[in-house]
Amino acid sequence: MDKKKYDKNVSNNRRASLDDISNKLQSSKLNSKISLKESSLDNKDEAYKKALSKNYENYPECKISQKALGLVKSFACNSYKGLTKKNNEDRAIVVSPIPKPQKTIHRTWPKMSYFAVFDGHGGEKCSEYLKNNFLNFLIENKNFPFDIKISLIETFEKIEEDIYNQNKGKSLKEIDSSGSCALVSIISENKIYIANIGDSRAIMSMNNGNKVKQLTIDHKPNNIKEYERIIKNGGKVYVDDDYQEDENGKYNENDLNYILNKNDFDKYKGKKEIIFRHFPSDLAIMRSIGDLKVKKKEYGGLPGNIIGVPEIFVYDYSPSNDFMIMGCDGIYDDLTNEEIVNAAWYIFKNKVKERNYDINLLSKDCCNLIIKYGMDLLTSDNLSCIVIGLDGIQKFLSLKKIKEKNK
Repeated sequence: MDKKKYDKNVSNNRRASLDDISNKLQSSKLNSKISLKESSLDNKDEAYKKALSKNYENYPECKISQKALGLVKSFACNSYKGLTKKNNEDRAIVVSPIPKPQKTIHRTWPKMSYFAVFDGHGGEKCSEYLKNNFLNFLIENKNFPFDIKISLIETFEKIEEDIYNQNKGKSLKEIDSSGSCALVSIISENKIYIANIGDSRAIMSMNNGNKVKQLTIDHKPNNIKEYERIIKNGGKVYVDDDYQEDENGKYNENDLNYILNKNDFDKYKGKKEIIFRHFPSDLAIMRSIGDLKVKKKEYGGLPGNIIGVPEIFVYDYSPSNDFMIMGCDGIYDDLTNEEIVNAAWYIFKNKVKERNYDINLLSKDCCNLIIKYGMDLLTSDNLSCIVIGLDGIQKFLSLKKIKEKNK
């Protein structure tokens, strides 16, 4: 989530001012981004080397694959609190293969891998809950693994219901008001299934990096379909400007720059620096898991505004798929899809001898470079990334090794 979403633990999800450290970072952020993004290829390579070599306090070890499984040739998964956050509210998890439950011992069980990024806000309870429970609910679904699409939809429904039931009967002060985005992928024997809620994102490198495909749609208020749904259900959308807050962290609603119609909406279209927010929640996402205070009428929420309904994307597997990258918005807010893929290709093209053509270690380097490069751009958010190696990158490495031997 971006810096202003639930950045301090004050009442009613109100926007927080940046702390002293973040202010210093933000003041130099523009110059840093310009110097990196306008650099030559050689200088960009130097920026990659510099980013990868940096050591950060309590930086976690990247989880990596040991061997290929079906379509998945490698994976690497990591999550870090970032430069300014005290805690990491993100959770990232890989389960490969998805184990076959004992109770389904007589049922056909294909080779499948599970990947998930849960970008939490307002605390880590919701994202931790998703990490610990989502796959179990999915496996227990009566339609899994034969109809993965329906299974994913019904699992999100059950998750939302379970979170609500755990808090049912509690007072407004007692309930867990945290929430989370959710990006879940199941890679089976010939399909890639992706379920998305929020503004995390999955992208694909194809044809040796010559094509970069965005696989999911961000659920932000600057998405016209999300905007129209909010307005239809009684909510509002406003432009995130600087507003004078009182001592309670509140501000005058009449001062907000509301997006009242499509003409207002189009005026800001394509301006990445403009952040739209939902009123009255202040969230910059239009879908999430949890967030009971925003969703439930008994807690003061607006039903039908922030929703926990996923969009499901299904792709036929192609041998031209190089690798897939899943990440939270802390990755994508400061790096374009192409910049992220280019950083990964830097590793696959330049670190092969050092890593002895080991696709697992190379995937690890890709994952860490993407996270650390994001921090070099001074992102103020948690950063989570999963790199999934597929047929294309395995073939690329094999051919590169053969060419090297034949020199």
